[in-house]
Amino acid sequence: MNPDLLPYPYFDDAERDRRWGLIRAAMAKEGLDCIVVPNNTGHSTHFQADARYITHVGGGGDADVAAVFPMEGEPAAVVTQTRRWVRTQPWTKDLREAGRAYGSGALSKLKEVSLPNKRVGVVGLRDYVRAPEGTALLGFMRILQEGLPDVEWVNFSDPMEDIRLIKSDAEIAFLEKAQGIIDAAYKNAAAAAKPGVPDYTVWGAAMATVCLMGSEIPVHQHWVGGPEPEFTLTRPTHGLVEQGWIFLSEIEACWGGYHAQGDQPLACGKPKQVWLDLFAFAIDLWNETFARLKPGITVQELDSVTASDAERLAPKSGPIAGATGMLMMHGRGLGSDAPLITGHARGRDLERTIEPGWCFVFKPTVKLGKLNICWGDTVAITKTGARRLGSAPQELLIGG
Repeated sequence: MNPDLLPYPYFDDAERDRRWGLIRAAMAKEGLDCIVVPNNTGHSTHFQADARYITHVGGGGDADVAAVFPMEGEPAAVVTQTRRWVRTQPWTKDLREAGRAYGSGALSKLKEVSLPNKRVGVVGLRDYVRAPEGTALLGFMRILQEGLPDVEWVNFSDPMEDIRLIKSDAEIAFLEKAQGIIDAAYKNAAAAAKPGVPDYTVWGAAMATVCLMGSEIPVHQHWVGGPEPEFTLTRPTHGLVEQGWIFLSEIEACWGGYHAQGDQPLACGKPKQVWLDLFAFAIDLWNETFARLKPGITVQELDSVTASDAERLAPKSGPIAGATGMLMMHGRGLGSDAPLITGHARGRDLERTIEPGWCFVFKPTVKLGKLNICWGDTVAITKTGARRLGSAPQELLIGG
């Protein structure tokens, strides 16, 4: 490793060459001279995934990065305060000063590269994961279009999505490190769940652990606590925890830019029996469907068998009779990674066939009326099946 680099997690040149080779092969197929990735720190920086994937430049909540990647020659990262990025990544030497004008910085690079086909791909023009309307800002694109009026601007979101979907061993190792942080965060949150403490204290124990163990921030998180919470919120409340409260959440940690996610219910003392019964059902469903995560099954088939498994496993009598279950999974990686199978599932993802290298948080969800609960872990698909990246026990954590 270059001794001039600051101590951060890095990928080596072999990983760089693997990525750049895949991207250029996809560009050649589309007849593109170059691709551009606009800056966008939206959705907890998830929309910066492609710029960081290409350049290794990024990290931090206000670290806007645009990227220009030509068919031949060095790519450029367009950033504000270039000196920040000289020693924080090993791949990109061409650092363009944006001064907050990222379109102008990208245009300066585009005018230097060869554009024989007059076709430039844009990642995020539309149909981006979690952003069907795109992630490219109007002002950014206007600068490029006015500066290069004879260029055809082509949406390159799908090819980049397909490339990033398959993770290398190095990427999976980063996700595994992030998942270990999440497991520790939930354990410490449960220890903090005591009657009389503010809701945000329990949440804070988790988030402090995320930071203390080396995660980057910001990270996505959802949280809710109460005797019968119906859905998660975007932040904790200032209410005081009571005996019997249950906490439902989604927590990420980010190692070297790679966002794993865990979904671990926890409680202050024993919660209502309905939660214990629903959780037991959720774990049964998780284990039954986890065994089906093998290369060759389509997501549509997995969705169907999950519904069938849930119907078979659901109690037919007792307090949770009538509970249902559904598939819930979404990609994990540098940010907005496919597939996306949530309440906003896309037809494109349902048609995919699971392959080795897929990484996603797997969290089949069970519901009873307005109540719902799940347990989730980030998993990686191997040649023979799925592998958990976390090590947390499949149990409802009890604090208090």
